Amino acid sequence: MWQYHPYSILLLLAFSFNLGLGLFVLKSFRLNLVKYLLILVFGSMLWTGFYAIDFLYISTTLHRTFISLLYMGVAISNMGMVLVSIEFTNNRHLLTKRFWVLLSIQPLLTLAVCVLDPIFKTLTLDTYLINIDGRVQWIQETNIGGFIVSYFISFFWSIFVAFLLFRGIITSNATERNRYLLILISYLFIWITAILHKIGIRPLPGMNITAVMSTMQVILIFFAIGYYRMFDLIPLVRGEIVDELDEAVVILDFNHRVVDWNSSAETLFSIKDKNPVLLPHPIFFQNTPELITKLDLLSEKRTITKWIWEKNEKYWEVTAKQVRDANRKKIGMVMVFRDNTEQRKLEKQMANVNRELLIANATKDRFLSIISHDLRGPLAGIKMLLKVLNEDMKKKEDALSGMTQSLVDATESVFSLLENLLEWSKLQAGQEEFRPNYHRLDAIVLECIELFSLSAKNKGIRFELNIPNHAMVYCDNRMIITVIRNLISNALKFSHQNSKIEIHAIDTGNHWLVSVKDFGVGMSKSTIDKLFKAGEVIKSIGTQGETGNGIGLLLCSEFVLVNGGTLTGDSDGVNGSFFQFSIPKKQKEEEFL
Repeated sequence: MWQYHPYSILLLLAFSFNLGLGLFVLKSFRLNLVKYLLILVFGSMLWTGFYAIDFLYISTTLHRTFISLLYMGVAISNMGMVLVSIEFTNNRHLLTKRFWVLLSIQPLLTLAVCVLDPIFKTLTLDTYLINIDGRVQWIQETNIGGFIVSYFISFFWSIFVAFLLFRGIITSNATERNRYLLILISYLFIWITAILHKIGIRPLPGMNITAVMSTMQVILIFFAIGYYRMFDLIPLVRGEIVDELDEAVVILDFNHRVVDWNSSAETLFSIKDKNPVLLPHPIFFQNTPELITKLDLLSEKRTITKWIWEKNEKYWEVTAKQVRDANRKKIGMVMVFRDNTEQRKLEKQMANVNRELLIANATKDRFLSIISHDLRGPLAGIKMLLKVLNEDMKKKEDALSGMTQSLVDATESVFSLLENLLEWSKLQAGQEEFRPNYHRLDAIVLECIELFSLSAKNKGIRFELNIPNHAMVYCDNRMIITVIRNLISNALKFSHQNSKIEIHAIDTGNHWLVSVKDFGVGMSKSTIDKLFKAGEVIKSIGTQGETGNGIGLLLCSEFVLVNGGTLTGDSDGVNGSFFQFSIPKKQKEEEFL
């Protein structure tokens, strides 16, 4: 029989509040706090919803089902309230397997009582219909079984929650104390209402308004969430993330008492379980006395302190950050322990490798310098003596003159190689200073040609110059002389007798493009590809048996690059070789800024 009953309106309104609040937090279901709130809200919805239906629809067959579902809502609501209180008081470490078993006893017993109610009438011992103000409603008295599962067990858990809240009130600051008081008051509302109903004091005749008080409890909790920012997603999410970090995190209060830590810290410091009381840091760090000493000596003025801590051949980067309130007063400290062992090993390996490279480079540079300096002097003397001897021998015997000429050519080749090695070693060691200035290009080229006048005369080679008198370049003339000297030396080496070498300079606007062309044996495509590449082996023989190794061209390429130009080479493999490089006319504008 359906009927209108004002009590059902009140209960359905409470049901609607629960439903709306549940939907509000459902989007953040991953958070433990939200999961526990939803358990509380769901239980309250069962409680108020089926209580309202019991007033609206009078049925002797369905009454027992409505009451069973109602009492299941009471058990689930009580379970949710216990979980919410544990989460709010930061005692989640209590949620062990044993605790979950204890917490599940009430819902399971309530389910058993509901199933057995048709036999033992544990929930509907004396159920009857009465008429109040012209409306029919059920009156029921619970049996001893229903009383135990709905009142006695709930009272036991209420005492447990009250203990957590009282302890939180005593040990917390003012803000936390107020929110704990608000939750405690909401919990007392339910019990005061239930006790008054049991002794016969009922504001609404025939109705137990404890169900409505459960909804008021939910509303007060959500008010605490909003007013005291208990459901602030930022700290909640941070808390979830911190507990999943690989780094160990330990939180201390202003007296250096450990108040919380994550699972990584439990492993690092061999903590078996979390003690709900505040732990002095000497107890928490009892196996690591060096940390105790460090904490005792930390400066109060420094906000962040970092150091390296070694334990069991592992290195940890410790960061201790002081937490301060709005008035800059210290209220606690967060310590983060990051495993830095692998990084330190890599740093040591890199340091060793760098040290070995420095030693190898220094040895190489020293070796090249010793070779160049120790051989340069004697060879220069031999070269001059052979030149003098060759001139004298020309007047006496042609055969002896040919032999001395070969000696001159050989020493010229070795001397050129050593000159290049010396310059190369200076460049690689960073000892070659770049000293640019303005110079006449024709003067540089003529100076280089003078060095090879005798060699060119002996081979019957003439120079064809096309260098404008007004050609001015901005360069380090020592480097450019080395470049042109090497290019002319190579051209002479690979030119046929009685041929020519062309040296031209073309104005390209911002640069002078200098080219050296010979009409000798030329180069193959594979040789051209190896030019200007360090580590490539280039072996070539001149027209009179002279040898080449490519070191000079590599040095030339780097010298031209230092002076702001580029060096290229080309050959058809038959009619000689062609090299050209660019030199800037003036200093770059950026260098004046």
